[in-house]
Amino acid sequence: MDNQVDLRQELEFLENFISVSEKQLNSLARGLEDYTRALSVLQDQNVGTSTDTLLSVGGGVFVRGSVKPDADTLVSIGSEIFIEENREKSTERLKNLIEEIRKSFEGLNIQRAEALRRYELIVSAINQQQSEKNSDVT
Repeated sequence: MDNQVDLRQELEFLENFISVSEKQLNSLARGLEDYTRALSVLQDQNVGTSTDTLLSVGGGVFVRGSVKPDADTLVSIGSEIFIEENREKSTERLKNLIEEIRKSFEGLNIQRAEALRRYELIVSAINQQQSEKNSDVT
């Protein structure tokens, strides 16, 4: 009986981990997409040539504006604190962030896959035990 309780507790833990890690992976994917989009804008040579560009103000809202190709960027470093830096430094910062997010995504994906594998093994073992009990009864 203790073994079944332990297995059920582990199943609960694994279910929670799989669920939470799925949400974290989705969040990381959105962040990766956001940083990749920002990087592509910084690297786009045509950004400054357009007189009218759509600038996101958040929440799916955009305003029309112009971007100066050689202007410094404002970068959020947390808690509504921004620093001003040149485009090259911002580009490198974004590349590093993208690489960190990719590594985190890959590591979490490996952990999630292992938890899923372990979950399936336990469910299979429980089902086999149930089958054996049912065949013993008949």
